[in-house]
Amino acid sequence: MKKSSIILIAVAALIYVTLSSDIDGAAHHGHGDVTGAPSGGIGKCQTSSCHGGNNASTIVKLQVLDSSTMLPITNYNSGQTYLITLNGDATAVSTNLPGWGFMVSAVSGSHAYAGTYTIPTALTSSIHTYPCGATTIVEQTTTLRQITTGTNTYATQFYWTAPSGTSDSVSFYSVLNAVNGNGGSSGDYPNAAPRVTIYPNVSTAIPGIKGAVNPISIYPNPARDQINLSCNEKITDVSILNFQAQTVYSATGNSENLSINTADLPAGTYFVRINNHLSAKFLKN
Repeated sequence: MKKSSIILIAVAALIYVTLSSDIDGAAHHGHGDVTGAPSGGIGKCQTSSCHGGNNASTIVKLQVLDSSTMLPITNYNSGQTYLITLNGDATAVSTNLPGWGFMVSAVSGSHAYAGTYTIPTALTSSIHTYPCGATTIVEQTTTLRQITTGTNTYATQFYWTAPSGTSDSVSFYSVLNAVNGNGGSSGDYPNAAPRVTIYPNVSTAIPGIKGAVNPISIYPNPARDQINLSCNEKITDVSILNFQAQTVYSATGNSENLSINTADLPAGTYFVRINNHLSAKFLKN
């Protein structure tokens, strides 16, 4: 009888830890929008049942990218679809935070839900959209894992289609929580990203495209072991992004021409970003 009681207590404790961990999203568990959006009401993860105040050592970055150029935008076109990337780095906090959760909301100037979200097919088992008050948010459906074990870096992405028939700005609010996986809130380190605001385009031009002729030349393309870059301005900063908008290479320079070894890159489509405002695409065989 005593042994049975101990087992029942252990099972009850396990159920409590599982249910209190919000493993499938804070909004899904009734905690509202904790991103800091005006419509959220909470502002950040700081209630007595949550994870304490934001920790500045967890670095969070949200970007709204043109899905063709993979460059950040400041203006949106009505009805156009953009790629939202969320990256986190908790290396400064600990080398033993194996999982994370997140929440992103997009609201218009009137604090209403702005646009629509599309989750990539490959990620539908790990992130979802959830109605939350006046808005809809994107959050995890299970504890998400590090990009590479031991790095304490995290990333996810989804698509956002801009609203039609509005002249309002749209602001993106996001929070990421680096977790230790113990099922409770102790030892976890949430932080919010700075608000990202974009504005409706006054013309039909797509932001990020610098004229009809791309100022970057990449050869050979498709590439194998090396690409050679030629640009009409001095290359001071260069990075290569994969199709998931993850940076797989970065370097600095001081010339209009640069060669990069691509032998270790898996086959696929990549984007070269130069000086943070020019972009071109190449294929790796």
